[in-house]
Amino acid sequence: MRPPHFITTLSWCCILLAACTEQAATTGGEGAHSTAATAEAVAERPVPGRVFLVGIDGASWDVFDFVLADGVMPRLAELCARGSKAELRSMSPTASAILWTTIATGKLPKKHGILGFVTETEAGETVPVSSTLRRVDALWNICGSAGVSVGFLAWWVSWPAEPVRGFMITDYAWPLRKDARGFATGADADIEREDRTWPRELMAELEPLNLTEARLSTELLDELGISSIPPVRGYAIRDIFLKDVSIAAMTRHMVEKGNGESLIATYFDGYDAFCHVFWPAYRAYSAARRQGEAALAGLDPSWRALGVAMDTHLGRIDASVGFLMDEARPEDTILVISDHGFFDTPGRKPIERTYGDFIEGQAFWHTERGILAAMGGPIRSGAGDLGATVLDVTPTVLALLGLPVGEDMDGKVLRGLFTDAFLAEHPVTTIPTHESGERRATATESPYDAAMLERLEQLGYVGD
Repeated sequence: MRPPHFITTLSWCCILLAACTEQAATTGGEGAHSTAATAEAVAERPVPGRVFLVGIDGASWDVFDFVLADGVMPRLAELCARGSKAELRSMSPTASAILWTTIATGKLPKKHGILGFVTETEAGETVPVSSTLRRVDALWNICGSAGVSVGFLAWWVSWPAEPVRGFMITDYAWPLRKDARGFATGADADIEREDRTWPRELMAELEPLNLTEARLSTELLDELGISSIPPVRGYAIRDIFLKDVSIAAMTRHMVEKGNGESLIATYFDGYDAFCHVFWPAYRAYSAARRQGEAALAGLDPSWRALGVAMDTHLGRIDASVGFLMDEARPEDTILVISDHGFFDTPGRKPIERTYGDFIEGQAFWHTERGILAAMGGPIRSGAGDLGATVLDVTPTVLALLGLPVGEDMDGKVLRGLFTDAFLAEHPVTTIPTHESGERRATATESPYDAAMLERLEQLGYVGD
């Protein structure tokens, strides 16, 4: 069963994305730098096939099995049916800043250096973590050094944008200035900061794709399901939904632009953000949806509206997955992953949110049960349990691209995910390390810090 407005909302989004893409194409200036100007002077390396990596924060099969069965995400259901689905185990603490860096490096936090959501500057100021704190190379560095072009969108702890072979659209590409209610206004005075993307001038090209409430009519906000979400002071879930819509538009724009990136990774934040505040409503709505229209009719109207808004948003993410599936060639791979799951916490035991920092009595929180779904030429159909963890994503992506795996990585290649033919033609190789030298870890301040810290405090990640 699809939620009300599912089809009309997706249709509107397609029109919106096309319009935004056309607008961006006429306002982008010179566009991205050439490969020679953005990476080491090595020839582009041929790969067995491209890899499209989609991150859905907070997703677990505990919930998504029902989402797929009820027709909310038909393209993800198709991907699972044609390929493989498995659990992707997370680790404690289940803090997204830590985990998405672990995913992008294949290394434990004690090695990569991102140990929470915030850190202190040399002057003693508390600021959100940034890419300058990472001690090791990430997928975008490793691939670029090997001659493989990449594109990353909205990845946690990717700001300030590092020079990459390809493009980097950081987690600060969204205009983060908030008003007194916690909503983005779309009028950030620092909107032209050069380090939100690589190449630097790419932000001007993408800016028309950044959707905020100030840029949309009441009718369009209703159609998107945004109006059903009540304001939450300090944590603008409505805007995070709109950020996901914007990132989907940017993904579409960059893929259709066709600069030859062999790895494109895009990240969606909305599901986890929503669940942090409205999990009881979505849990009840999801259960009622499975029971049928009578159960839905008996649900609190505000909870039903919230549930429809979440399902509609998952439909938009599904449309983005479907777009990449349609763009994929036979030899390409689509990977859909999460950093952790989201569910009830029976017994309300203390939860470690960052290292040594516990919170008590949470009725719902992250779980260590994330998702992995894969489809494409190299992928075995119905692979089953892989014993996969978040540490295994980078080694597996490197193997898909025909690149060696660093022996100093803590993860492994998920060989059980690959067909025998692929492994025979592209055997897994290793090298001692991909590190080119020690990175100096330093905290970076930005004009977005206050708004980000307020958001983290509202979520329960920092503070008392």
